[in-house]
Amino acid sequence: MGIVSENMLLYSRHEPFVSLKTFCVMPEENQNQKPIQTPEQADPKYKETLLLYNEQNGAVEAVSDLKQSGNQYKVTTTQPLTANKPAFYELRNSSAVAAFIKGFMSQENAKPFHFLKVAADKASEVTQSLLRLADNPKDPEGLKALYDHRVTSYQLEKVKFDTPDLKLQELKEMGIIVTPKELEAMKHGLPTTDLHDVTLKIGNIPVAGQFALHPYKDMNGDVQVGLTSALPRPEFEREEYRMMFSTSEKEQLLAGKTPDRLYELPNPHTGEKEWCFATLNPATNRLVTIPKNEVPDLRYFNGVRLDDTQQNELALGGRVFVEGCSMRGSDITYSGKVGFDVLSNEYKMTDYQFSRPYISPQLDKQLDDRQRTALLSPEGLDCSKEKEHPILGKNGKALNCILRIDPRSNGVVYDFSQQRRQEQQEKQEQKAEKAQEQAPDQGQGRGRKR
Repeated sequence: MGIVSENMLLYSRHEPFVSLKTFCVMPEENQNQKPIQTPEQADPKYKETLLLYNEQNGAVEAVSDLKQSGNQYKVTTTQPLTANKPAFYELRNSSAVAAFIKGFMSQENAKPFHFLKVAADKASEVTQSLLRLADNPKDPEGLKALYDHRVTSYQLEKVKFDTPDLKLQELKEMGIIVTPKELEAMKHGLPTTDLHDVTLKIGNIPVAGQFALHPYKDMNGDVQVGLTSALPRPEFEREEYRMMFSTSEKEQLLAGKTPDRLYELPNPHTGEKEWCFATLNPATNRLVTIPKNEVPDLRYFNGVRLDDTQQNELALGGRVFVEGCSMRGSDITYSGKVGFDVLSNEYKMTDYQFSRPYISPQLDKQLDDRQRTALLSPEGLDCSKEKEHPILGKNGKALNCILRIDPRSNGVVYDFSQQRRQEQQEKQEQKAEKAQEQAPDQGQGRGRKR
């Protein structure tokens, strides 16, 4: 458990959060409770680099330098061998690399090339997998390496905090173990949901609490990492917010959704009020806000151009109905409501409507012909009866619900009503049995009143 001195308390809206500018200690009794640690924190010498893959001839090179001169973009490479690791390019500034890749790929002779982001220690291993594609363009191992590591300018533009700036070793000294999922959220400026046990030393009194990691830029533009304390009740229940959110909006916040309007809220670091999108972090019970001026205007969504009315509605924090989106590799088109989502920091579609019955690839690959036919039928597929060929959910466990196509949306719905009725019936039967066991023996006569 980390110990943080009193003089390092800062304030986020109304509750303190801790800045990592002090020495902390972790007692030995917590050493055996470490979660899975991200490699970037486990290895102090961790380094990310780039590979350049030529799809045309199958060649793979390790990038050693990126140079731009006007409209000319030059990539210097070396052999992706472990011995050449010191010469590998170090990826430390995602926005600069994003700009370079965008310019490089705009050149006419750049079409066969792909950039891949890899750990420097894994460059040789990933290269060997990619080289398999030269003999077989559909090699599973080669395609997996390509899809897992390929990086685009769009992906890099979404990185708000680069790994070297996130003080992972300082967190490690505090006994705070960062997981891979948590690091991805931090890099993209998204709310983290992992809570860490930390004790604040206020004077001579240790005060224990749970905190979530929160990277931000201070007044000087330097990256800092704060520890945001968890609240016992949702922040919107405080007096100053009670009249701000309607009952339906509070329900949306509790569900992790972003209501369809903007709110004027104080910046958690400067205190200045600004119009924001808002939702609730379920792990900390705190409001999470993104200023509207930090969200790019949306003109196209999945290839569909938005008209002026739709763009204006989105600019006010609302949602709009978008139709005619195309699905890659399919003749199915889809429509739905588009709005900004704070927890993912991007515009998302909900309430999908498909042009014809649609089964997602993740689900479809689990189905055999009989199961697929059953799912498309009005009765649906009863997964509770699929003992020999179970259908797995996202958590890897067998589903017990009924899968069917919703005629209104043409999408798959997961119907748990039968399962809930069965569980409710079992509870009632258990309750009846328990009541019967506790009931007095009705066969015994009552004594006469005296």
